[in-house]
Amino acid sequence: MYRRYLLAIGITLSAIALAHCRPGGTRLAWHRFELWSLPPQIEIRAFPGRNHPLSRPVVSFLGAEEVRNLELVPAKQLEAFPKRPAGQVNALKQTLGSRLKWSLQLGEQPYLSLTPLSCSRPCTLRAGVRAASGEITELFHQPSGPASVFAPAAAELDLARWRNQEVDLLMQVDGEVPADATPALWPYALWGSPTVYTRIKSHRFTEEAKSDPGKPPPNILLLGIDTLRADAIGPRPGKVSLTPSIDRLASISDVYPDAFTALNVTNPSFASILTGLYGKNHGVYDLLTPLAPAQVTLAQLLAARGYDTFAVISARHLGDHNSGLGRGFGTVVEASEHLSAEMATGAAWDWLEKAHAPFFAWVHLFDPHTPHTPPQPYASGQRPATASGAGRVLGWSPFRELGPRAFDEPVLGGQRDLYDGEVAYLDREVGRLLDAMDSHGMLENTIIVLVADHGENLGEHGILYRHVGLWDTTTHVPMIVHWPGGRAPGVRRGLVQSIDLFPTLLAAVGIAAPQNDGTALSELVGENRHGRRVVFSEHSGATGAMVRSERYKYMTSAGNPMIPDGEYLYDLQADPGESQNLVGKGMAEEKELSTVLGLWLRDRRAPAHGASPQPLSEDDRARLHALGYL
Repeated sequence: MYRRYLLAIGITLSAIALAHCRPGGTRLAWHRFELWSLPPQIEIRAFPGRNHPLSRPVVSFLGAEEVRNLELVPAKQLEAFPKRPAGQVNALKQTLGSRLKWSLQLGEQPYLSLTPLSCSRPCTLRAGVRAASGEITELFHQPSGPASVFAPAAAELDLARWRNQEVDLLMQVDGEVPADATPALWPYALWGSPTVYTRIKSHRFTEEAKSDPGKPPPNILLLGIDTLRADAIGPRPGKVSLTPSIDRLASISDVYPDAFTALNVTNPSFASILTGLYGKNHGVYDLLTPLAPAQVTLAQLLAARGYDTFAVISARHLGDHNSGLGRGFGTVVEASEHLSAEMATGAAWDWLEKAHAPFFAWVHLFDPHTPHTPPQPYASGQRPATASGAGRVLGWSPFRELGPRAFDEPVLGGQRDLYDGEVAYLDREVGRLLDAMDSHGMLENTIIVLVADHGENLGEHGILYRHVGLWDTTTHVPMIVHWPGGRAPGVRRGLVQSIDLFPTLLAAVGIAAPQNDGTALSELVGENRHGRRVVFSEHSGATGAMVRSERYKYMTSAGNPMIPDGEYLYDLQADPGESQNLVGKGMAEEKELSTVLGLWLRDRRAPAHGASPQPLSEDDRARLHALGYL
């Protein structure tokens, strides 16, 4: 589905790559300077005789701290979901009546990005530039009040007029302060992600190349996106794509349109991706059971080979304390709630600028998961008109009929169009990170993988915004692999699974894979290779399992409160929406697939939830071989 983009986007990327290069082997590389983390100077203290703080960096929210209308949420549901905040973001907390200054040397294409999040009482937020001549130019002036569900649009203020100059960046908050205000209750404003982006010369990778004239092992960037359906990216029938940046990546990559997850829940799915094991063999079926220490992860294997390793985990429940997936990573950034895409990709960008090659970075992005709180203008139905990379967004384009949307699932904070807005928003941040890496020369020797842990029900099967069930809505995931070195990209048809990434990546760096359930993608698809005969998935809580061929799906449910117990068979060709259960119709596929699934479930190599390993008998194994499933 991406083929028609290949030529046009490939030419565009070549032009960008040439623009990065400069004589002498240097590059004009993107850098970011986060003002929230740089100590400012005090320009104005409106109340010098009164003791009050001026500014401090904090972690705030890209929207409200509680995004739901609690009057619509039953008390019993509030016990299960006590807090549903917008995504977390780095912010600068600045008191009313103050002006702060940062002196910076700008490079090429500079701009200041900031989001006027909120004020604790009515105020006016202002930002501007003082040139070396002393002239002040105001670039931003906006009144602000309490935080809303959806954060205001980020202001991307063009600083090109002052490129290659040293300037003072000024941020000021005006407003009335009560006479009895104490330091602890002094009114304040929150600036979200105040950051200067600019291109400056970079010698880093040319110097590394001189010190290592041989071909170094490839870097690996794993973009693991939470709750991203396969049909949420790329061309959409009758609709504009939500993901111009991911589409650009896909145009120079191998795209696997028939990829499926091993489990339909976050922690178990990422445990499978990072070990190459099905749930039945690693034993993780929920958000509380950490991966057993005996299971070796991709990060551990790469770290042992000398890789610099990093992970940013954007959801608290996926943190190492719950998942055990932080081991093997030298640096781990975790969330106290859940991180917005701009906070996660910013942390990754900062680490990558200091990383040593070869590196392995796992960047987990949570945004498509509920609550659906994309910032403006994504919440109102707009996304960047083109892939903007690390530069400013120069124009916006609607991806649906414009207008506000309210949650239609108040307990979780979900809405179909807002889900699309979250996907469009994270695409902007993915594009920003990839362009920054490209400008530093990192992509010339980096394998990039984009994959989702699972999908989501968006009203299908009568289920809103819960990834329960083993239908294609929850198990069919996007999977893209970009290979460095000029390898021809393409759409690779054929059933594959996310567990196949584990042996694929290890083979690419010359590491022998330990025993796992995956198969290297090069052995599954390509010339005269048409993928797996079937794929398997298990349900969270071990309450069901599924086997799927290209045409038929057979699944079971037992003990799941949202899906009736029983067996299910679907003809995916005649019924792609999986609405007609054909179990009991006497079809040969039912008997065949139920036998295959039963035998597969019995073939365990490690205890799972206390169950003892039950290896297949030679007779059963021979039967599966005969059917082409092993």
